[in-house]
Amino acid sequence: MANTPVLILVDGHSLAFRAYYAFAKSRTGGLRTQTGIPTSVSFGFLNSLLNTIKTYKPQYLAIAFDRGEPTFRHEADATYKANRSETPEDFIEDIHHLQEVLEGLNVPIVTAAGYEADDVIGTLAKQGLEAGYIVKILSGDQDLFQLIDRDEKISVLHLSPGKGNTTAEFRSQNVIEKLKIKPSQLIDYKALCGDKSDNIPGVRGIGEKTAVQLLSEYPSLDEIYASLDKIKGATRQKLEDGKEAAYHSQRMATIVQDVPLKISIAYFNFT
Repeated sequence: MANTPVLILVDGHSLAFRAYYAFAKSRTGGLRTQTGIPTSVSFGFLNSLLNTIKTYKPQYLAIAFDRGEPTFRHEADATYKANRSETPEDFIEDIHHLQEVLEGLNVPIVTAAGYEADDVIGTLAKQGLEAGYIVKILSGDQDLFQLIDRDEKISVLHLSPGKGNTTAEFRSQNVIEKLKIKPSQLIDYKALCGDKSDNIPGVRGIGEKTAVQLLSEYPSLDEIYASLDKIKGATRQKLEDGKEAAYHSQRMATIVQDVPLKISIAYFNFT
């Protein structure tokens, strides 16, 4: 394991928004140059990235960003992420400058039309795992916990709130301790109780505690629905009424791992 190459995959927009709001909240207008160019995103992002590189010394590195156009999830559900506020103009300007800096530093940026950065990361993580790499995903988004594998060759460097560079490395046991479910159960958890941040509905009337309880008794959404006769009272009725919403939510929450990327992991060599 000591000589196994490390691939770090960065959730670009997650890290960028974290940097933006950390500094925007700490001072009026966030960080800017003397001429007024916004730099909160660039400063915070590069600071966290350099700290991660110093700590984990990866041999391979890539950054995935979302694109502006709708994804297959928006096509499947017009309300997907519809509750999110408009992206601030200074964030857009700042992230554009950040991407120019990353390109100047020859740091690979990967995007895919019709997919989110999570899907790009999921695909590259799978490729890295199959190639025998240790994969570490830098993100503030718990959605990526679903990619953590049982052999612990994929982990998530989860960003803590605030301006600092604090991360906690999440493996299977850490997810169980935090969410009370296994990484592989995350999509079924969201299928049951939804996700307000992404406007994923889940089953009407099923909350987080009930979702955890169900998944502790029945390991998957399929097994829950195969065991409805064993589930009593109002919960059974809610599940019956919300079956279509549950499976729709499961599809929306599942990170795709077969995005047709026209790039090889060898291109991410960082040594």
